[in-house]
Amino acid sequence: MKITQIDVKNFQGLHYAALVVSEPVLLVSGGNGAGKSSLLDAVAMAITGQPSRVTLKRDIPQLITEGSKKGSVSVHTSEGQFGTELPATKTAVHFADNPFLQFALDASAFAALDDKTRRKLLFDLTGASAKPQVIAAKLAERGIKPVLIEQVKPLLLSGFPAASEQAKNFASEARGAWKQITGETYGSAKAENWEPEDLGVTVDPKQLKQAEEALINVSADLNEAVQTLGARKHEVAQAEQQAAQIAELQETAALLDRRQIKLDRDKADLASWQKQVEQAREAGGTKKEGLIHDMACALEKVTAIYPDIKSETDYLLAKYVAEHGTIGGSEGNPELAKRLPEFQGYVSKLSSAAANSERDLKASLDAVTALKALTSSVVPTAEAIENAETTIMELRQQRDKAQAAVSAMDEALKAVSGREALAKQAKEQHEQLKAWSEIADALSPTGIPAEILQTALSPVNDLLRDLAKMAGWKEARINGDIEVTYGERLYGLLSESEQWRVDTLLAITVASLSGLRFVTLDRFDVLEPAARPQALKLLLQCTSKELLDQAIMAGTMKEPMSKLPKGMQQAWIAEGVIANAEDLAA
Repeated sequence: MKITQIDVKNFQGLHYAALVVSEPVLLVSGGNGAGKSSLLDAVAMAITGQPSRVTLKRDIPQLITEGSKKGSVSVHTSEGQFGTELPATKTAVHFADNPFLQFALDASAFAALDDKTRRKLLFDLTGASAKPQVIAAKLAERGIKPVLIEQVKPLLLSGFPAASEQAKNFASEARGAWKQITGETYGSAKAENWEPEDLGVTVDPKQLKQAEEALINVSADLNEAVQTLGARKHEVAQAEQQAAQIAELQETAALLDRRQIKLDRDKADLASWQKQVEQAREAGGTKKEGLIHDMACALEKVTAIYPDIKSETDYLLAKYVAEHGTIGGSEGNPELAKRLPEFQGYVSKLSSAAANSERDLKASLDAVTALKALTSSVVPTAEAIENAETTIMELRQQRDKAQAAVSAMDEALKAVSGREALAKQAKEQHEQLKAWSEIADALSPTGIPAEILQTALSPVNDLLRDLAKMAGWKEARINGDIEVTYGERLYGLLSESEQWRVDTLLAITVASLSGLRFVTLDRFDVLEPAARPQALKLLLQCTSKELLDQAIMAGTMKEPMSKLPKGMQQAWIAEGVIANAEDLAA
């Protein structure tokens, strides 16, 4: 990856930068607090979308320069244009798919990894593999028979330690089978050229038949257990899919009583207002005076002065109409007739409300029905699944033991027919024992795992050595325990400037081997002045040898460099602003 342009506004300590990157090596320098690290942080956030100075999303606005409301970063690269607006927007585009990118942007990231993560990174970086087919090939190189290799492959899924231990168990079973065939205690020297005495070995055919029946039965039990476990896991998967649906239905069903009450209330209110509409229509006849009519007129005047109590007066009038039929009579009541449109509006609204309530009630009833169907099934528990898996493992062990017993007894029975046949079978068990012992040794930490690790470490350490020579520094290495050393000293025991050298060598190595070929390095001023040209020389050689396409290095300096070597560009930052090329030349 190669950056061609950097544009920054109000990001951390950097107020403004519009920089066209024209050379493979970019030196960013300036005084303390000028904004150098802010520039590198801006580049990293534009590319990855992740801030380096804050961890919580709500703290991202703090990255905006003090006194400003907005900030932005835009980076043009060979992989495309990436950017970030602050406060962060949802439409920002970033490049974060490469698993090695963080180590190119933060040189100290590799040394901060734990052993397990560092080992995986090295395997991914160099293409080293511990897949079963790779292990099988290495076992074949050691002369292990294909049939045994096929038995080893499934064991490797549990890891090297478990596979090695199982190989030891197979060796132990072969030792036991040899003893059963020969009737003697096994010894490697004795077993090498063992021949039976004339006494021979006898085996009861009934015992052999019983052992064969036991093997058939346990194999059938195993097949049934495997099929049952598969069915149970399928049921669990279906139950998990239904979980969200059940939760939603339960929420809807819980509203059943409340929705029924609301529907009843809406229907009652609708009937009351429908009756009042009829009465208002009838009141359109001859005007009729009376005490109630006078009271209604008085209430109208009061509500005109105090509109806040209108709803209460309307309620009282409606209640009276519902109980007594009309206000002052159903005929000749112009005041009641005038309210016909108002009553019709209430009826319209209540009709809609009743319809909605009926719809909601139906949804709750449907949810209750659906819940009965969904919750009626019994889902196997996690404990039941675990017990089934344990049973399968035990059945497999029983099958293997039964198979070994049948094989041993069958071979012993055949041995009765002749000493040569018996000697041959004893030799086979001896070869099995030797083969499984060799497999166990091959899968031990000092065997194939060490070879694979060396495959992963060799290209890394080779490049680290070459880079150290370019810079004139001590050799950095990763040892067999995945520890980082520098001049044979562990990383944690190094000085700050020594750790900076190691971090730089590691960052360049990861960037080069991963194909990113891009690094950013901060705080080169931890190096003593005499060592700083070594760092620049290293970066220039890496770009000239195409180990890197581009390197950006930042650090504190008193003033810009007066003369730059070929392939290097300088950016001077003062008070949060990058000076242009003309100013630097002047």
